[in-house]
Amino acid sequence: MFAITFRSALLAFLAAMPVWALVLGWWQADGYQPGALDLVTHLFVLPASLLVGFQLLHSCIEHLREPGTDAASSGATTLTDSPPLPAGRDERSSRAHLIGHALLCAHGTDAAQVADASRQGCAPVLDDELRDMHGFPVFAARVPSLPMDEITKQLAGPGGAMPPPLDNEDLRALAMLHMTLPPALDEIAEALTGDPRVLRSVVWLTSRTWPDARRTRLTAWLRQEHLAPHGVEAASIEFRCLRDDAQAFEAIDQLIAELSGQTTPAIALMIGAVSHVGEGTVAEWQAESRLFMANMQEGTIPGEAAAVMVLANTAGAALTTGRPAAQISRAASGRSEHSARMTTDRALMGSCIDAALADAGLSASAITNVFTDADHRAGIAKELFPTLLERFPALEPLIDTLTLGTATGFAAPIGGLVALLCAADAVSASNGAVLCLTCQSPPASAAMIVHAARDPSVTANARPNA
Repeated sequence: MFAITFRSALLAFLAAMPVWALVLGWWQADGYQPGALDLVTHLFVLPASLLVGFQLLHSCIEHLREPGTDAASSGATTLTDSPPLPAGRDERSSRAHLIGHALLCAHGTDAAQVADASRQGCAPVLDDELRDMHGFPVFAARVPSLPMDEITKQLAGPGGAMPPPLDNEDLRALAMLHMTLPPALDEIAEALTGDPRVLRSVVWLTSRTWPDARRTRLTAWLRQEHLAPHGVEAASIEFRCLRDDAQAFEAIDQLIAELSGQTTPAIALMIGAVSHVGEGTVAEWQAESRLFMANMQEGTIPGEAAAVMVLANTAGAALTTGRPAAQISRAASGRSEHSARMTTDRALMGSCIDAALADAGLSASAITNVFTDADHRAGIAKELFPTLLERFPALEPLIDTLTLGTATGFAAPIGGLVALLCAADAVSASNGAVLCLTCQSPPASAAMIVHAARDPSVTANARPNA
């Protein structure tokens, strides 16, 4: 707020100075003695009129540059290269149980800790290890104390160095995943002890396309370091490269459909980690005017996060006796046709919310909280909160809406998963329903609904401790 006020005052001063210089010079050249009315008109009203005119012209230009609501709405479409979602209402009604999870980001090592940090107003800090092209430190949400040496040693192994070697950001992502997998697998240890084959698949989400040789080595690492100690040998491992958080929700949606189609107990892992905390990313974002800086308040802040979800069908969920399971609805997602826009599309966001509610068979009054991956950017908040207020008038925007992007920084395409896991943790001990919404990666958006699995009937009066 101080920066905005100072900028406005400076602009007014710079606009007034040349006007005053011209007027005073004109009066002095003519030997004119101005009266009180002249002083007010030429030294105050004239500069103010110029500023107001400039602001009106600027607003007009920005309005013309913005696409209309109808066009934005018509541009909300499902990804053409994503697996098609079932169209029938009966097919869309399938659900999955979230029976275990783990996450890691700069402000916490579990969902409850991250959610509490966000409620208390956490934010990324200046990172002395990360500098821009001018040598100044940048804001970043860095995870401290990662086991980098341990991961490097594991990857070296008997087969030699990774082909090609991982860069620092990929290495940090792998180290975070190494920390989050054990607690998630421990939560289903009972089921795996009974029959390790119940873990059918692992879907590994990445932000980069890796060559086959690297995928082979990382598959071997995952099996040796994490799956084999639990007796898991037959699970398939699939890598999926994502562009944004909405695609992560689409990947979850496909996994839910696959699990719902299994007639015997079935459990699947969805794992993912990403790090944007690196000099290469900072240089790229700065060159594209995407980096958060003093003169770029709408820029993104480098972040990193890891998330592990353990999903199961109803028969698979019955094998575990750990934390209360949360039930996850199918995803509603879309993208605006205006792919060059760097702001969230309000019409697209609203259509995703409406579709998620319809698929879940819930009214807006059943939603007791909203969890999003939104961060510090005012442009996102300007579209997000009016959209939520319009659809959920009973919710208090700053109390019932939790924005997790302040805890993770920009961590797409994993930021939405962090928000989803925090939402699942919040409802696991309640009968409420939470809307989870991705909006950190314009122009894409996606929505899912999470509620307590033990009581499918969701009422408007049930409010979680979130």
